[in-house]
Amino acid sequence: MPNMSEDYEELAAVNSEIRFITLELMKIAAKQGKSFNVILQEFRRNAFVTKKALSQARGGPRQKA
Repeated sequence: MPNMSEDYEELAAVNSEIRFITLELMKIAAKQGKSFNVILQEFRRNAFVTKKALSQARGGPRQKA
């Protein structure tokens, strides 16, 4: 049976990381004079490209990004 305390701690850590990323993306958007959504879409594309490259580097399954 999963430990509820560990689940909450993991969820809190994930939420903390999301807040950090959001704040950084907001700073980038303000600095570049772009909307948050434009910067978020750039971030998402870059994340998928990075994931694909890492997956291929370790010989994992190749997926379309």
